[in-house]
Amino acid sequence: MLRTGKEYLESLNDGRVVWVGDELIDNVAAHPKTRDYANRIAEFYDLHHRPDLEDVMTFVEEDGERRSMMWFRHVNKEDLKRKRLYLETVIKEMGAGAAPRTPDVNNYVLATYIDDPTPWSEQSRGTEGHDLTVGIKEFYELVRDGDLNATPAFVDPQTDRSREAAQAESPALRVVETREDGIVVRGVKAIGTGTPFADYIHIGVFFRPGITSEQIIFGAVPVNAPGVTLVCRESTVKDSEIEHPLAARGDELDTVILFDDVFIPWNRVFHLGNPQHAAMYPQRVFDWLHYQAIVRQMVRAELMVGLALMITEHIGTYQLPPVQTRLAQLVGFYQTMKAHVIASEEEGFNTPGGLYKPNVLLFDFGRAHYLENIARMINELVDLAGRSSLIFPSEGQWQNPDLRKWLEPLQTGPIGRPYDRIKISRVIRDLFLSDWGDRISVFENFNGTPLLTVRMLTMHRAEMAPSGPLGELARKVCGITLDDIEVTTEYDEQAEYARRQDARAGAATR
Repeated sequence: MLRTGKEYLESLNDGRVVWVGDELIDNVAAHPKTRDYANRIAEFYDLHHRPDLEDVMTFVEEDGERRSMMWFRHVNKEDLKRKRLYLETVIKEMGAGAAPRTPDVNNYVLATYIDDPTPWSEQSRGTEGHDLTVGIKEFYELVRDGDLNATPAFVDPQTDRSREAAQAESPALRVVETREDGIVVRGVKAIGTGTPFADYIHIGVFFRPGITSEQIIFGAVPVNAPGVTLVCRESTVKDSEIEHPLAARGDELDTVILFDDVFIPWNRVFHLGNPQHAAMYPQRVFDWLHYQAIVRQMVRAELMVGLALMITEHIGTYQLPPVQTRLAQLVGFYQTMKAHVIASEEEGFNTPGGLYKPNVLLFDFGRAHYLENIARMINELVDLAGRSSLIFPSEGQWQNPDLRKWLEPLQTGPIGRPYDRIKISRVIRDLFLSDWGDRISVFENFNGTPLLTVRMLTMHRAEMAPSGPLGELARKVCGITLDDIEVTTEYDEQAEYARRQDARAGAATR
């Protein structure tokens, strides 16, 4: 089905327990602290019903069913580019990255499960003999057929990092009972982004030293399941959409999720109990989210270039050589992000399930480039805008005739209408000079994995092992073959099913 925004909003009034700051929210779709972002997700669903976007936002299955492109299985390079066009369109239609975790992003994380479900079941411990692949397939079909939103919650509470034993003592989510019909879990997931606006919580875990088998849980729980409580930080949403064209359209609310003896049936459990599996595979799950992330970062860089060009044109500095040089840095940043996206697609490969996957190294190092340079690019944009980024009239001041005769000349430049400069300034202010915008910057820094973790986990990829494909040329020049290496190598220790998610099959075989 193609869910409508109206259907989505109606589904939110289902008894879910949501705290925003000090306030218990009675209806997520109606409360002032949550309704704006709920409406934004409703806009996401309604985009799929726009006639002018039908071929971009939807596709027709072989059985004749029209579905959202978030469920499109890209099996070759051209298919992947079609999916990227969809991702770009959603991002651009929804504020150029002002809503980072829309349903298409969240559900993309499910791709690795359905692409190769067998390892998730075979590598599990303590499942009482249940075949978890059955539930993986069933859940994917449930979410796909209902056009639902399953938001990830993988991050555990910060513990005492000075000793490994602290992880076992933490309040992190864990299995407290195994039953014939499922498991009971208790504890906390420290961060879930957009969880109050989801249908399901997609539970997972990142490996940490000292993690116990009881803390290794992958599965899905309805947001309104008995025992689930969502505790959100205070909202940064603004009141006026005129004054705050982006920040007034909602706050996706980062959330601490409490599980008080929550029951999960076996058909909603995807993996259990194996720290070694958790050490290698969650990053492969997030590969798809990270591909969308670099597309989003590319669009954000494009927006920054446009804002810089427009504001310097309005204030009359665009033609100055020093300004042109600084503008070129922003253009180069955007072009570099675009190059990483295109290169990752060109150097892609097919996964075990037949999906065409972009080159992981290229989009992960693209994400690293963004994180390494975005603060400097923001400073350039704000500095180029000068006082225009912060000192401009409010809407009430502008509409006051006595004030406007004084204020309008202050917004007048060689090109463009004075009020247009105010519109540009409001967007720059919302994105880069407000608590709402600062939250998005922090989100990008830690989305999935922060910069140092991106680098560390990238070095754990099969390709990066000294005996892997990137060492092939050096081995040839040195006259060394893999047969000369008698000890077990890091590449050999990589699980075969993990290697298949990292690179083209057979890229580094003995």
